[in-house]
Amino acid sequence: MSPAVDILVPQMASGDATSNHTRLIRELIEDRGMRVRIVVERKTRSARGTVSIEKWKADGRMAILQHSIGSEVAQQVIRRNIPIVLNYHNITPSRFFGAWQPELAKSVERGRQQLGQLAALTVRGIADSEYNAQELRDLGIDDVVVSPVLWQMSGATARAAQNNGAASDGSAASEDGGTVLFVGRLVPNKCQHDLIAAFAVLSRFRPRSRLVLVGDASPPRYLQSLRYLARRLDVHDRVVFAGKVSNQGLLHWYQTSDVFACASEHEGFGVPLVEAMASGLPVVAYDAAAVAETVGDSGIVLKDKRPLTMALALHRVLGDGRLNQCLRDQGIESAQRFDISVTREQMWTALKDLL
Repeated sequence: MSPAVDILVPQMASGDATSNHTRLIRELIEDRGMRVRIVVERKTRSARGTVSIEKWKADGRMAILQHSIGSEVAQQVIRRNIPIVLNYHNITPSRFFGAWQPELAKSVERGRQQLGQLAALTVRGIADSEYNAQELRDLGIDDVVVSPVLWQMSGATARAAQNNGAASDGSAASEDGGTVLFVGRLVPNKCQHDLIAAFAVLSRFRPRSRLVLVGDASPPRYLQSLRYLARRLDVHDRVVFAGKVSNQGLLHWYQTSDVFACASEHEGFGVPLVEAMASGLPVVAYDAAAVAETVGDSGIVLKDKRPLTMALALHRVLGDGRLNQCLRDQGIESAQRFDISVTREQMWTALKDLL
């Protein structure tokens, strides 16, 4: 029996926001009594129960394409002229990768070219932010719906957020300490180099503070440059490169950090921003792409991310107990916009008339 829906995605991977989003869309549709098939380009351990693109018959009632990079699944849609629902997560500009990983730069350029071709096949665009939605409209797609990334907070993290908000007394970090956290792949567009530069300034005010960077290195040469920068700025002993961590490890860092800092120059949405807010962690972020839209008025959003500017903002959050508590409370409340109970209904509203 043919499925009601095919969801096409380059690959399914553990800990990946798009893969988790795909799984939750499948659950959403299956909960309505319809069969879903996930079609992938590359099979991995996390791809059990999926169909490779070479074996895809395209005989479902609807095809949903997850698009954020050049892929063979997108090329098959174009080649076979298949109408799609385009679930768009934005494409990072290739300029961020050219000097570091030329092959990845070519892949995102391919994704951008494919996006233009996919526009003519799109019966509806679904964008996870208004920032992404506007890009689809600029391509001539008239029917565009904004529906955030489906993201599910673990029960443990949810309890941590509730406890953090309920138990905190508004106290800030010690006068000379504090843990600054960022979660995300170590990749040039996320600008961990700017965080290290800001932290080097912050450490002059707070010599016992530390910066924790959680995430895989991609490309590896960028990680090497970050380590070199930390040594050159004499903060290498207080910059923690935590790498990829388990869910429990991630929970640990959200629970034990004092402020979440983001200097990224390209985020189509920003799941870690939501995780930080939901965990009761104050956010200081640079206003780029969809960051301000995601954070809303529940964090400090900077128009300028020069090291001194960001360091002073972090120092203020770490030292001002009332501000710290206000940002914690507002963040927990704001994150409810992205609770799975809300976003599932938004996604179903975006899909149901097509099914």
